[in-house]
Amino acid sequence: MAMENETERGAVLELVMAATERAGLATKVTFIPWRRAQEMVTGGKDLLITPLTWLPSRAERFTWIAPVCRMERAIASLKHRIDSLEQARSDRRILVVGAGSAQEQQLRDWGYPGDLIVTTPLGTRETEMLASGRVDGWYSGTQQIRWRWQREGRTEALIIGTPITVDQIHLGCSRDCDPTLVATLRSALQSLRDDGSSDRILAKYALSY
Repeated sequence: MAMENETERGAVLELVMAATERAGLATKVTFIPWRRAQEMVTGGKDLLITPLTWLPSRAERFTWIAPVCRMERAIASLKHRIDSLEQARSDRRILVVGAGSAQEQQLRDWGYPGDLIVTTPLGTRETEMLASGRVDGWYSGTQQIRWRWQREGRTEALIIGTPITVDQIHLGCSRDCDPTLVATLRSALQSLRDDGSSDRILAKYALSY
């Protein structure tokens, strides 16, 4: 979705950077821990944040500029196929999620038992914890799970269950966000969709709008 890499930025960051360039805006990209990033943007002014999943519990915390792509989320495991949260809860499966991520917020919003949720800084130790057997499953974006597993050289066969949800990923802004900035970026993202640039960028990462 977003990577601190000059040659491979990730689908969402690449698309957002294309939108800011088309809008004639100068940008500075900063990577900080996800939970802190959300707090900083919520309490700031005219700060952009992505990739941000729209959730009811987040609705009032940000200005939602526009959707960028869709994300399918599922639970990956190495021993037991997990197709639903009801199954995971019934079987007392311990799930790892990135701290502050939409996955963590969803599990808590949906009432998944807190003692069965393990958090780790987003994008750090999820693969290691699943491979070592410290958790029973990893709840995250299906494409991200596969990408990270391959990227880190894991050879164990993943068992990925039925999608739990499909969510819209957005470009967001601070609650206090200049309406002109919002309109300009919304128009730029729409322009990228209209001329096919958005589809081309997302297709490189096997994603879609």
